[in-house]
Amino acid sequence: MKKYIFLCSAAVLLMLLTACNQPAANPEPIETLADREPTQTMLLPTETTAELPASATPNLLEIDPPLPGWVAFDFVAEICNATWSTNATYLSCPAEPNEDEGGYIEATDHTWLEGVISVNAPVLIGQPGKGYPVGIGLFGKYPPFTVYPGDTFQSVIGCQGNSDCAGDFYLEYYPPGATRTVGWKWSHRVGDGPQEVSADLSELAGQTVEFYLVLRPEDDLKDQWVVWVQPYIKRDPDAQPLPTQEILPTSTIDPEDQTPGVISGMVDMASAPPYLKSSYGESNTSSPVAVVFFNLSDGTYWWIHTSLTGHPYYQMTVSPGEYQVVAYAHGVGDVPYVEGGYTGKNPSCGKNLKTITVPPNGRVENIVIADWNWTCGGTAYRQPKPEGVPLP
Repeated sequence: MKKYIFLCSAAVLLMLLTACNQPAANPEPIETLADREPTQTMLLPTETTAELPASATPNLLEIDPPLPGWVAFDFVAEICNATWSTNATYLSCPAEPNEDEGGYIEATDHTWLEGVISVNAPVLIGQPGKGYPVGIGLFGKYPPFTVYPGDTFQSVIGCQGNSDCAGDFYLEYYPPGATRTVGWKWSHRVGDGPQEVSADLSELAGQTVEFYLVLRPEDDLKDQWVVWVQPYIKRDPDAQPLPTQEILPTSTIDPEDQTPGVISGMVDMASAPPYLKSSYGESNTSSPVAVVFFNLSDGTYWWIHTSLTGHPYYQMTVSPGEYQVVAYAHGVGDVPYVEGGYTGKNPSCGKNLKTITVPPNGRVENIVIADWNWTCGGTAYRQPKPEGVPLP
C-alpha cells in the first residue's frame, strides 16, 4: 500500500513539474498611446538610412544616447522654441491633450512604435490634423542655427502606436534668396519598422539657417501619427566654425515671371462679432465670409468665399506680388459689413495688416485671419470692401 501511495505521489509531482514547464499563453496586446498614425520619409544625395541593430530585448528599441558634448542642437529640447503649424493653422506648444483634430505636437521620453516596439528616448510625436483638405502637412520651424563643418542631423523615424501611416519626413531650410525650402527627405510607410536616418550638413557650414522638421502624409490617409526619436544635430567638440553667412528666409519677385502662386490659410472667428458665430456655436466653424487678396503691386484684388457649411479654410491662386489679406462678413443694423485682417499674429487685436510676398509659382501658407476690428473698436486700417465683392 505504501508503495502504491509513493508511486501516486511521484506521478502527481511529475505532472506539476511538467505543467510548470509549459509555455505561457500569449499575453494580451499592450495598449499603445491613442491610435496614432505617422507620415512618410524621403532621401536626398547626402541623406542616409540604415537598419537598426536587433535589440537584445524583444519589442524594445535600443538607441545609444549621444556622446557627452556632441549635441549641437536638440530638436526635442527646443520643441516649444519652434513655431508649429499645419497648412491650416498654428499649433499650441505644448499641445493640449485630446485636442488633436487640427494637428498635434508633443515631446516625451517614452512611446510605442509600429509593431508594438517600446522606445525609451527623447521623442517628438506629431500628426498633421484629421479630416482636413488633402495636401496638409505638419511644419516645425526652429530658431536660427549656425552650421559647423562636419555637423550631421540624426534621428530614428517611424509610425506611432498602431497608426496606418505613410508619407515623407523632411529636414528643410531656405537657401540664399530662395522662396521655397529645400533639404533632405525620407519616405516611410507602416511596416518598414523604425528607420535610422541622417543628413550630412557640411554643405551649409558657415551659414545660419532656420531648420524645419516637416511631415507630408499621403493625400488619401488621415489621422496619421508619426515619431522622431532623438532628433539632434551631432557635432565633434573639436570642430571649428567657419566665417558665418546668415541664410534666413528671403523672397524676391522677378517682374518677367508671372507664373501664378497660391495663398492658403484659415479665418479664425474667435474674436469676430458673436452674431457671426451664433448659427454654428464654435469659433472656427461660424458664418462664411468673403476673403479678399489686395495686390499692392498693381492695385488689383482677388476674392473667394469660405464654405457655406462653416468650413474656415481657404486657398486662392493669385498672380505674383505683394498682398494684404482681409475677410469681410455681413453687419447688423446700419453697419454694412465687419472686417478681419491678417496681421501675422494670433491672437491679434487692432494691429496693422501684414504684407506677404507671393513669388512666381510659389506657395504662401498658414495665413490666419484673426484680427477683427469689431472687437478692437476699428483701431487699425482695413481697405474698404470692394463693391464687386458680394458677401456670402
